[in-house]
Amino acid sequence: MQTKWKRMLACFLAMSMMASAGSIVVNSEGDKDAAGDKPAASDKEETGESTVSDDFVARTEQQVLDSMIVAAENDKLIFYVWDYENATEDAPVEDIFALKNKETGYIWWSSPFNAGGDPNATPTLRKELASALTIEYGDPKSRSTSYVRSGDPSRCAFSYSSITDGVKVTYNFRKAGIQIPVEYTLKEDYLSVRINTEKITEKNTSEKLLTSIKLLTAFGAGDSEAEGYFVVPDGSGARINFNNGKTNASVYAQRVYGKDITAVPTTKGAVTEQVYLPMYGIVRDDNALMVVADKGDSNAQINAAVSGQSKSSYNLCNFQFILRSTDTFYMGGDTTPLTVFESGSIKTKEIAVRYYPVADTAGTTDYVDVAAAYRNYLTTDGGVTPKVQPNASDLYVDIYGGVEKSTNILGIPVTLKTAMTDFDQTREIISSLKDRGVDDMVVALNNWTNAGIAGKVDYKAKAAGVLGGKSDFQDLTKYLSDNGIAYYPTVNNKKFYSGQGFFAFTDTAIRVSGSYSRIVSYERAFGTPDSFKDTISLLSPSNFSEIYSDLTDNYSKAGITGVSIGEMTSLLYGDYGKKAISRDDMKNIMTDSLSGMQKGVGSVLADTANAYALPYVDHVTNVPLSSSGFDVIDEDLPLYQLVMHGVLPYATTAINGSADSERLLLQAIATGSNLHFDLLHEETSELKDTDFDIYYYAHYANWLDTAAQEYKLASTVTGAVSDQTIVDYIQQDDVITTTYANGTVTTVNLKTGQITCNGTSYALSDYVEEGGLLS
Repeated sequence: MQTKWKRMLACFLAMSMMASAGSIVVNSEGDKDAAGDKPAASDKEETGESTVSDDFVARTEQQVLDSMIVAAENDKLIFYVWDYENATEDAPVEDIFALKNKETGYIWWSSPFNAGGDPNATPTLRKELASALTIEYGDPKSRSTSYVRSGDPSRCAFSYSSITDGVKVTYNFRKAGIQIPVEYTLKEDYLSVRINTEKITEKNTSEKLLTSIKLLTAFGAGDSEAEGYFVVPDGSGARINFNNGKTNASVYAQRVYGKDITAVPTTKGAVTEQVYLPMYGIVRDDNALMVVADKGDSNAQINAAVSGQSKSSYNLCNFQFILRSTDTFYMGGDTTPLTVFESGSIKTKEIAVRYYPVADTAGTTDYVDVAAAYRNYLTTDGGVTPKVQPNASDLYVDIYGGVEKSTNILGIPVTLKTAMTDFDQTREIISSLKDRGVDDMVVALNNWTNAGIAGKVDYKAKAAGVLGGKSDFQDLTKYLSDNGIAYYPTVNNKKFYSGQGFFAFTDTAIRVSGSYSRIVSYERAFGTPDSFKDTISLLSPSNFSEIYSDLTDNYSKAGITGVSIGEMTSLLYGDYGKKAISRDDMKNIMTDSLSGMQKGVGSVLADTANAYALPYVDHVTNVPLSSSGFDVIDEDLPLYQLVMHGVLPYATTAINGSADSERLLLQAIATGSNLHFDLLHEETSELKDTDFDIYYYAHYANWLDTAAQEYKLASTVTGAVSDQTIVDYIQQDDVITTTYANGTVTTVNLKTGQITCNGTSYALSDYVEEGGLLS
């Protein structure tokens, strides 16, 4: 590690980090939850009547194809572009593309070819429907953001040039002074759309600053008569039906890999699930399109809107790429927040999106086929190697060790490290589970070091004395190893207090606004910052390479063969000060670090995992079985589970932490998920006024019998299909039918608790008492 005196010396220079170089300040319409996370800005150019022009004439699909040429073709697909060489003033080039699946004959259009006749859209939105690109830029002089569309000939001109297996289109947004070249290339089974951001030219970034690009906004759009739905990877996954009538709901707009948490919201936002996978699907007309952000995913956002809600007659889903982050802050007593745009060059070097046509021969294409297409992408091009063992069923257990607790000594208030589950007690808990028939476990040991308990940067792999110290820890790990139990001592270096060679002045991430990024605790009743709790610093990603390299060395020296870095496998944020670490940079730092840990330690457990982490982890836990439940969503889907089953072993969120543990157990069985429990030794009363009070449900004595019995049920039903992919998943009312690649079929009735597997019946009531606890 860097020596402490160097870090202390750097503290004197810390104030120079308080302002990002070249930041541009403009008025904002409202506070933002996080850098770059904002709803689509209102379009100030969106004016005019919705009346369709008298000149509009509806066209057939064939009539449009007659005006196009084949840019590329292979055994599976045909890619059409406008016949740009024969365009005339009366028949100008249109910004539209088509992708034909030769097996089915189905054509996917980049834009609705009759968008000009949409009776519900304004002229501006009709132009957006006809556009391949919609860009957003900030204008500091007018203190506003604006959209410009490539389908608006008064504001954008474009030129074509032929490239191998496709075309390059250069979009010149004249008013904005921004020029963007886009390469459309046909590959074996997908269309690639790529932007090299280093080739983007911005005429004057002090006046027109490119902030985002919506790519192929209306690809696969369905009109108000179409039947179909969008598949979005929100939490476990979600379905948004075309024309669902939810026109008053907010449009779906969520950042891939979660919000950039460097910004500190003034109030706590709604509790939502995260988007872990950079993909979405469109299902319609017995065909599907699987769309994946292959490059630039760290700065992608998924947008979806249904007809009416999108202020047009079309249902739309697309990727938007945030090229420069934003932040808000208040000046003095001013009640109007100010917005800061990230300045400098675009940090995301490349944007690449793949569009995979998907169809099965039976004509029953659905979201299961979309999941299979993405799974194939991960294992073919995404670097993911299947690691699931046959006939495997593990119980995942999180053990919580020490925590700081306030007490009084001779009337003086002090904070002491306190054991909630020491190493001997951990062995007792695991041994008790084994005695009850749980032979296969994956155990995460949380807060097992002094640094972890104290909230400091944790990398030294030194067992906490209050838990029993080095000797007891070695006894515990020997017991676990001798019994074939995988164990993962956990560190979580998201937030920190000064110490261990790291200091808040020098190692805290910097917001776009130039201030330090702090993690704030909020009052549960009002959602406002809790003034009675200390704020804690967000660790700059610039430190991670050093920290995780040292962590790997120290784990290896200690003979530890498994590691978990907590929630860091599902967090992505930047440092917008002088260190200039973007989300893309952090993604690369984390993948390099995870690769090093996997090679140097041996095995990695992820506490949820973003897609880029999947090639480097061996287990994933805390995988949600629900979506965020936004109003526009019609149904939760187990998309993450459909992708992962048969590839990587994964487990649910804590069964005993659920408000409806029985339903979560049944959903776990229906999706082939391993079970997960949070456990600690001390009574719930000991957790009061500590960081562990959120685990009020986890007293081990209440759950040993239940965990063992539920594990027995789940492993009996799904253990034999651990290495099989899911090929069909149907939910009708409360009954879920799951079919695996080897022909195994399970049914789960969420209401009655009745379960079948290949005709053999099981009853939940035989294993679990009502309410989730065995008497």
